[in-house]
Amino acid sequence: MNFQRININLPKTINPQNDFCTLIKNPILRHKENDIKNGIGWVDISHDGYLINTSNNNQSLYTSIVAVDESFDELIENEIFFLYDESGLNYIHHFFNFFGRCLYFDELLKTNPKLKLGILEDYYQEKGNSSFIKQWLDLYYQDKNIEIIVFKKHVKYKISNLILPNLLYGFPMSHGDDLITDRIVETVSKVPAKTPIKNGCYISRQDTIKRGWYHSRNLINELELIDKIKNELDYDIIELMDHDIVGKIQIFKSYKNIIQQSSASNINLLFSTRDNTNIIITHPKMEGWLGYKCQQFSNKSKTNLISLDGGGVCVAQLEEGQSDPNNLAWELFDIDSIIEVLKQIDKGEI
Repeated sequence: MNFQRININLPKTINPQNDFCTLIKNPILRHKENDIKNGIGWVDISHDGYLINTSNNNQSLYTSIVAVDESFDELIENEIFFLYDESGLNYIHHFFNFFGRCLYFDELLKTNPKLKLGILEDYYQEKGNSSFIKQWLDLYYQDKNIEIIVFKKHVKYKISNLILPNLLYGFPMSHGDDLITDRIVETVSKVPAKTPIKNGCYISRQDTIKRGWYHSRNLINELELIDKIKNELDYDIIELMDHDIVGKIQIFKSYKNIIQQSSASNINLLFSTRDNTNIIITHPKMEGWLGYKCQQFSNKSKTNLISLDGGGVCVAQLEEGQSDPNNLAWELFDIDSIIEVLKQIDKGEI
């Protein structure tokens, strides 16, 4: 048999029977171009003429029979833990679906200190929209002597021993992410806060529009909101994609008041402390499920959380090719009323 199950014993996980990895001997791995809209991911892994399942759950190891092609460009005669999740380029899913798998790697390192971490070139970039993945992994592992193997695009690798981790936790499940959030809070403790010049900031989503982000959950009157926050509250306007991961941590640790919309950046509540107050202006489709997760994040980091619900309405239907009903453009009813509430928060009246 060319594969075996490796059980991982972790405390506080939601389904202990799912805490395992699969060791595969001599598979072929190819990092390729992706086309997520048509169900084509970033990687093919084949073994004995079968295509390996690299989706969110490896319960079913084989997905289909493929034409047998044993050719390869490079041979890696090491044991590699393959860190991969197709949702990992999304900021909030990165921290849970993707980074969560690192906890399996950490456990395996205890008995196999020579184990190497393998990652696709597209997921380990110095610059670009997804550079936060490399930055976070570098910060998380900065005190550990691990070797990272980067799989280059369009290169076929034959790997002596490849370990595929199962999915530890899938966001936004209601519970089972305690171990992951514990690790996040421990990691951000390495980064000191700064002394901000102003009392607060607003996390603008204009950066995602400039970079052509993949969904349409934009606040159509955000520029009006930004103008009033800047002029009437004298807060800084921050575009997070202009900052590296250390800069993001310092923003959420440093400002007394941090205003933002419902978005993937809400995970950054875990970067804050009891000295910060996070104010979430809530998208109407996300008041329940993401609001619940924000409360979990704030409880973990001990930060203060204020949710401003019921102030907006969706103004568009799903675009062609979209499947997520939460990804709708929206508009705030009465920005002046929101500004008055923010002024009260600024003065400590709320």
